[in-house]
Amino acid sequence: MKTWLIVGASRGIGHEFVRQALKGGDRVIATVRKPKVDTVSSLWPTAQPGQCQVFHCDMLDGTSITHFGEEVGAINDTVIDHIVLNAGVLQYPNRATEMSYADFQFHLQTNTIGPILAASSLLRNLKTPPKTLTFISSDSGSVQRFRPEEDGFAAYAASKAALNQSLRHMAAELHRKDSEVIVLAIHPGEVKTDMANVDLGWEVEGQIEVDESVRGCVKVIEGRGKGDTGTFWTWEGEQYPW
Repeated sequence: MKTWLIVGASRGIGHEFVRQALKGGDRVIATVRKPKVDTVSSLWPTAQPGQCQVFHCDMLDGTSITHFGEEVGAINDTVIDHIVLNAGVLQYPNRATEMSYADFQFHLQTNTIGPILAASSLLRNLKTPPKTLTFISSDSGSVQRFRPEEDGFAAYAASKAALNQSLRHMAAELHRKDSEVIVLAIHPGEVKTDMANVDLGWEVEGQIEVDESVRGCVKVIEGRGKGDTGTFWTWEGEQYPW
């Protein structure tokens, strides 16, 4: 039995990560923004007693992020195998020529700053480091493979590019400390979730269901070794350019 920690688990990809882990008999620690509404029984009614714990963690609140890391670190005898930082937003459109300061700030805080600080807080507080630390990124954040057809994705793409660069620094810093933690970025595919349910005005090719995406992501996470730290992958197991 493994233990997964999923940050951003109330819906979409994060919710499915938890569902599949529970179905496989693993233990899960999950975070939500609305703990009074989003509980284990409401989100994953088939979970066995004690199999899943839900904590509050808000990517827009630095105090909440710090407190969450301390709470998890205080759990007795908890060894976390895999951490997945899934929290993210997309407010469409967010064109570089049109977006407001608040629009850009919201994407950066939720997609970049929050996940990096959450990972940092967990690494500081966990008594035993995890095997893997995975950030759910996006092909939109690739600088080398820019996607000019993605009209209205400027803030989102910039936030994911910033996330990618930050996690690469995190991987390098841990490597210099001789840490065994494997830091990864994963593009989960063009997944049919509520976040993607917007009228883009252009065709999105190759959309997949969330269960297929998560199965692929889990396979990638569990199949990587220490030499893969600081690398970017697709849900299909192909390395992606930064």
